[in-house]
Amino acid sequence: MRFALVAAAFAGSALAIPSLGSLSLPSFLNRRADCLTDAEAKEIVDIYVRLIANYQDEDCEKYCADSFVDRSDSINTFIFKPLGDPTFATKKIFMEAQGSNPPFPVVVDSIDAVACKSIGLRWHATFGAANLPSRGITLIGTTKEKGYWQITSLDLEFNSLIWLRNMGGNYTWEG
Repeated sequence: MRFALVAAAFAGSALAIPSLGSLSLPSFLNRRADCLTDAEAKEIVDIYVRLIANYQDEDCEKYCADSFVDRSDSINTFIFKPLGDPTFATKKIFMEAQGSNPPFPVVVDSIDAVACKSIGLRWHATFGAANLPSRGITLIGTTKEKGYWQITSLDLEFNSLIWLRNMGGNYTWEG
């Protein structure tokens, strides 16, 4: 009888003990080897800034994957592309566009998310005629298929009305 009571008490307390499967490790211990570290994400963000603010073909050739694509409805409004279409559908088209554009002083405000192969960041650029800060967000997709991290995609949006004013344009708010 005593054994039955002790066994029942033990069984009841065992139900309250969490299983090892429900324990979680700190994120830095739980990260897979094929995922970006925070330091690697920072390096990719630095490369992104160079691609925009101080473009050089060598950076793009090395750090943009062959499958690279850039998407931005903000840019599409300026270059008369349909919203939702890729802005620069290939690495070659991106290189041609960046090579002919003036540099923009991009300042990273924060890196807000680092997932396995993706980075989310906020930035601003202040330049030109109006010299107003245009704020933006960028999602960077990456791959390590060549043994080092490369950018596969850029998805970005920014305050295109401020950007327009910085480029010397204007708009009138109707309504």
